[in-house]
Amino acid sequence: MACAAVVVEHDYASVPEPAAMDMAATENHQLKEKIKLMEIEMEKLKIQASFGLERFAGSDDDIRFYTRFASYRHLKIFWSLIQPSVPLMIRTSRAKAAERKNETISLLRPTHTSLQPIDEFFLFLMYLAAGLKERDLANRFSVHQSTVSRIISSWTNYLYTVLGSACIWMEKDDVQANLPEVFQDFSDTQIIVDCTELRCQTPSSLLLQSEMYSNYKSHCTMKGLIGMAPHGAITFVSSLYEGSISDKELFRCSGLPDLLTDDMAIMVDKGFSISDVVKCKVYCPPFLQKRRQMPVQSVLQTQKIARLRVHVERVIRRVKENKLFSNIIPLSISGNVNELFSVACLLVNYQNKPLVRAWVK
Repeated sequence: MACAAVVVEHDYASVPEPAAMDMAATENHQLKEKIKLMEIEMEKLKIQASFGLERFAGSDDDIRFYTRFASYRHLKIFWSLIQPSVPLMIRTSRAKAAERKNETISLLRPTHTSLQPIDEFFLFLMYLAAGLKERDLANRFSVHQSTVSRIISSWTNYLYTVLGSACIWMEKDDVQANLPEVFQDFSDTQIIVDCTELRCQTPSSLLLQSEMYSNYKSHCTMKGLIGMAPHGAITFVSSLYEGSISDKELFRCSGLPDLLTDDMAIMVDKGFSISDVVKCKVYCPPFLQKRRQMPVQSVLQTQKIARLRVHVERVIRRVKENKLFSNIIPLSISGNVNELFSVACLLVNYQNKPLVRAWVK
């Protein structure tokens, strides 16, 4: 008797239970979230491992220390202003090559380093603001010291050209439109000026030593003149001269007298006896001369001018907060110290908050 065959039916259209599908979907979503978090952590570790601007994006105090810009956002706004022209920068090494080959520099493509342009800018600001040495910067950014030197030279020339192309001298009407109330007694003041000295390395030449020696600082120095509008903006920067030059002679050589007209006034310290150099009015604290006691009116005038003139000293302090200038300047950078000084002065107009908050209109 033949046995009946057992037929096993298979349901090939069966599907997993709904609960199992939900569990798998949840696990899949959780894995994706973990992967995303790990990618974010890897990016953070990568930023921390590399020394660049983004590493300090969350600390305005660090940004202030390394760059003198008030905040990371402040710096990024300035970067957006210059970024379009950065690709057109002429690199120092390429320029030298062009001179050797008698080629046109503007036709050369700029060379590139391993750093992003914004990190090169950050490196330059650290050199200027924090006063870090080239070797230190090379170690921090993991590049060769010669690369650091080329970056500093290139960005010095670039910023000197870009910032210098914008006229900082203000017309009289613009100065009057922004005149703070505290200047109402001196409402025709166009500019407030003062000199500053930068200590530099003593040269080996005795002739240069005598020219650069400053009796005021008892050291070899370079001297420059800075002028600001009454509302706090730097509107004039001179070249640097030997420390032995007098304030009056520096003022005469700076070119500022040619910018002043009869209907303007300039505010200066006692050391500037420039009434015979300019054709405009000069607000200067009166001298005692041969009198035993200064008249009451002269005393009040001196106090008023001193209270207003002190603001130019605050502006100069902002410039000299760049540690490159608070230390003794080596003669090795004397070739471009003028450009570095000018760039530091011009950057002050972008880096800081208003000199006096109450003056903001």
